[in-house]
Amino acid sequence: MITLSARQAACCSLVLPFVVVALLLVTQAQAGSFTVTPTRVALSGQHEVVALRVRNTGPEETAVQVELMVWRQENGEAHHTPSREVLATPPIFTLAPGQTQVLRVGLRRPPDRTNELSYRLFLQELPPPAPDDFQGLRMALRTSLPVFVAPASGDATPELAWRATRGGRGELRLRARNSGHGHGQVSGLRVRLPDGRTLQSPDHSYVLPGAEQTWALSPGRPLLAAGTELVITTSVNGQETTSRLQVE
Repeated sequence: MITLSARQAACCSLVLPFVVVALLLVTQAQAGSFTVTPTRVALSGQHEVVALRVRNTGPEETAVQVELMVWRQENGEAHHTPSREVLATPPIFTLAPGQTQVLRVGLRRPPDRTNELSYRLFLQELPPPAPDDFQGLRMALRTSLPVFVAPASGDATPELAWRATRGGRGELRLRARNSGHGHGQVSGLRVRLPDGRTLQSPDHSYVLPGAEQTWALSPGRPLLAAGTELVITTSVNGQETTSRLQVE
């Protein structure tokens, strides 16, 4: 238990009002607001252009800049590289409150023969300069959505292979490696232990072809021993799957 002296308490009583004022200033931060539909782009050799709708839902005019990047996953981390293999037009536009802009995303290269291609479409708000009498924060909205290009073969099915190992602090580490030709969107991950306990992760993660993702879950006590049998249930691209494996 922490106790404060009279002098420390007096200092705290002086500091707290300033903290509250600072928090109030933060709550006055301004940022634009826009929505994008649909929230995922699917391209192919037969459908080389997709139209999105970007709507300004905020009270002020906002400018939006668009950028497309190649999306790769290495060692469980996402990497983005600028690319002109897919283009978005217009690359920059201004929206009045309530206005909607049609954004077209088009493929500029042939699809890969066997594997799905992955990109990320980034939309970045370009806020106007703050007026001289403005007090607070101006924050720029930035969002992204996935862009997938189906392979020429038409087979974009993921194949996830799971492994379970123990981390240095006793945590359960689940790894899913995708040896298929298309992405797997993993959600609703649940792990049932032999004693009836269930571990779960709220994350929604993509596993791109040839890549792997790791989830770290705390099993509590007792710690899991090697050979412990697990039942893993999750949703992959909207379809529930169940796997059985042992902790290595």
